[in-house]
Amino acid sequence: MKKKFLSLTLGSLLVSALSAEENGFFVSAGYQIGESAQMVKNTKGIQDLSDSYERLNNLLTNYSVLNALIRQSADPNAINNARGNLNASANSLINDKKNSPAYQAVLLALNAAAGLWQVMSYSISVCGPGSDRSKNGGVQTFENTPSNGGTTITCDSFYEPGKFSGISTENYAKINKAYQIIQKAFGASGQDIPALSDTKELNFEIKGKKNDSVQPGERWKFPWTNGQFVPVKWVNGEYKETKEDIKVSNNAQELLQQASIILTTLNEACPWLSNGGGYWKDIKGDGTACGSFKNEISAIQDMIKNAAIAVEQSKIVAANAQNQRNLDTGKTFNPYKDANFAQSMFANARAQAEILNRAQAVVKDF
Repeated sequence: MKKKFLSLTLGSLLVSALSAEENGFFVSAGYQIGESAQMVKNTKGIQDLSDSYERLNNLLTNYSVLNALIRQSADPNAINNARGNLNASANSLINDKKNSPAYQAVLLALNAAAGLWQVMSYSISVCGPGSDRSKNGGVQTFENTPSNGGTTITCDSFYEPGKFSGISTENYAKINKAYQIIQKAFGASGQDIPALSDTKELNFEIKGKKNDSVQPGERWKFPWTNGQFVPVKWVNGEYKETKEDIKVSNNAQELLQQASIILTTLNEACPWLSNGGGYWKDIKGDGTACGSFKNEISAIQDMIKNAAIAVEQSKIVAANAQNQRNLDTGKTFNPYKDANFAQSMFANARAQAEILNRAQAVVKDF
């Protein structure tokens, strides 16, 4: 039910957004995350994930057999064969991209988080510091970011940010930074995120502009201003170029943390989403990010959580697989007397089983 609802609602929002104005943003060469998500579907990525899950889940039978062999202090050759199977599945889980349910689960979680921001940012009503230009991040322009009308947005709203209002410049900057990191990690091909056992480094710049000398703009009177004329945005002043150097680890754990920042900030800031003055068609809620998309945000947060646990378990698999490789497979041994062997094997098996369970949980939420 969750999976179906998430897809339906995001689809409705995307169609509405694109119907509002087609500016080519979603097919621009610089933004490959949405394309990567579609690639997963086009290449039957979800089906491959399910198939991989079933194949690797069959190895749990081997774990049971191995347990019996160890308890009976059986033939070391048989134990070594079972250990070989276990290490083969470990290699598939942590070193492979295409056939690793854990890796695919990470991709699904990242695509869901970044995709939600892509379509939701298209509908953010306003952003800015509010009535004090020195607070809430001030007045800034963000570049290479998804927005209504192009790939640049200036947060210059005079409205006080908060629920049922705009999002603060400060919160927009948090989301934008996390989004840029994820986008950069995907790369131009959408395939550049390293395997779970690998860590690379991202080095790039986030460019923009800031204006500390803005002045209140034209004043307007609205039903809620009690007959007074009030400014709606900051204007004039001098915009100065800004640059933030980003240096961050490019691995599943770090990227999932960035995805979590997007969801947490959106949920807590809870800005109003604009749709021509009305609510989104076929979407229930109060018009805010956290109200209209409560279920979607919760589902994606669960995806991120389960994917993160799978990544943590992959570290256990890697450590214990290495312990197994360090053993002399030609040596006659009695597992009863080799506690390290037994503990390492079972830790490996338990971790792999947990990875498979968490990967399956991510798929159910997608």
